[in-house]
Amino acid sequence: MTSTPETAPAPSGASIIAAILAGGFMAATFDFFAAMLIYGGTASGVAKAIARGWFGMAVKTMPPIVDVIGIASHYGILLIAASIFVLTSLRFPVLRQRAWITGPLFGVCIYIVMHFVILPLSAVHAVNNPKGIQFVEEFCGHMFVIGLPIALWARALVGKI
Repeated sequence: MTSTPETAPAPSGASIIAAILAGGFMAATFDFFAAMLIYGGTASGVAKAIARGWFGMAVKTMPPIVDVIGIASHYGILLIAASIFVLTSLRFPVLRQRAWITGPLFGVCIYIVMHFVILPLSAVHAVNNPKGIQFVEEFCGHMFVIGLPIALWARALVGKI
């Protein structure tokens, strides 16, 4: 009798969606609070800073609904990021197998895309990248508060194989 290596069952659609939602919501929530701590702001201030990407400096005179738009945008962006990681990891399982390495690296990718692609193309236009300790906090935040949770939720819910 010939033995064949066992293959892992394909992940279910429910586990894929759960990984995207869990990773995206956790990363967005952690990052939102990290921004409040790093910049000493309020929830409304952080939400308005995010909404500036859509409306520019006009957010200062807009009604409170702009806070909701900022928060929804923030969560939407990180749900998309989680989707990219989880769906890519289906083709390349090493992303889940080495989540402790690939998660922080994914966070670095998110930092680069946000600061050098998305922000310059947004209504903010001019990007003042953080300097000094704020750069270290924001960069490490993207690694360990965004990238790592997304990767670990993918590994936990979709599987290592």
